[in-house]
Amino acid sequence: MSRVITQKSSGTTQSMLVKATKDWSEDLKKFSIEPKGVFGSTATVKCGNVMIKSDNLDIEFTVPFDDDMEANEAEIIVYNLSTATINNLKIKSGISIEAGYKNDTGVIFKGFINKVTTRHEGADKITTIKCLDDVTKRTVENLSFAQNTKASYILKTLIDKTGIPTAVFKMRRDYTYKNEQTVDGDLMENIKKYAQVCGVSVYVNKGKIYARHIKDGDNINFTVQASTGMIGSPEPYEEEMTAEDFKETINGYNITMLLQHRMTTAAIINLSSEIAKGKFRVRSGTHTFSSSECTTTISVF
Repeated sequence: MSRVITQKSSGTTQSMLVKATKDWSEDLKKFSIEPKGVFGSTATVKCGNVMIKSDNLDIEFTVPFDDDMEANEAEIIVYNLSTATINNLKIKSGISIEAGYKNDTGVIFKGFINKVTTRHEGADKITTIKCLDDVTKRTVENLSFAQNTKASYILKTLIDKTGIPTAVFKMRRDYTYKNEQTVDGDLMENIKKYAQVCGVSVYVNKGKIYARHIKDGDNINFTVQASTGMIGSPEPYEEEMTAEDFKETINGYNITMLLQHRMTTAAIINLSSEIAKGKFRVRSGTHTFSSSECTTTISVF
């Protein structure tokens, strides 16, 4: 049996995980799904003609997601891949991860390979694949806009320069610059700047750009609660955002659950817990997978 990297956890956390797994399994039987917690979890990594399945090899991954334009780096670790398979994992090749439980799986990451390294540890050959989502670093040089130009126009111009199709462009507010504006430097940082002025978040999801109010999203008709895999209680947080003449405070919760492929940026969920109930939007999160732990953490508001 190959060695697998595991994370230390307290007895309390383990008991919560066991309870969540049991409750979720019983609740989902009505949908003809029979997950068995981490032991019933499954993951498949695809890259061209290469298909790596957790049923055959030890796989671990960490997949972050959020609602900004900065590239997110996913890390995949696979034990004892053949040399031929490793050689087919080419830099800049498209790669995806599908994960879930038995018949209830979905794509949680789609991007391209940024780096592949292999090392030996004891009897194991450990391959680490670093992946980025669909945004690469770009810059703009001295892009000028005349006086009285609206922030929304500048934002749309910058988004178009990414070369990525726009799925939604819906501004919450606008701001007119009395003086000429010059945009220079990192494209993604400038998109973030003008997005904040317009009161929206701009992010890439499944190869398309979304620019819309941070509270807008897509209803996935899913209730996060103990019986669907929530672990412990939601933890409240507060964050203040400021841009030009605008200022707003965001209040929400950080939630941990059994790995749930439906959780992604801008997903609208129902939350049912002792301290919070109602509709919330997923702002960011992380999918984590290994032979001993399969969880999703999300930040909602």
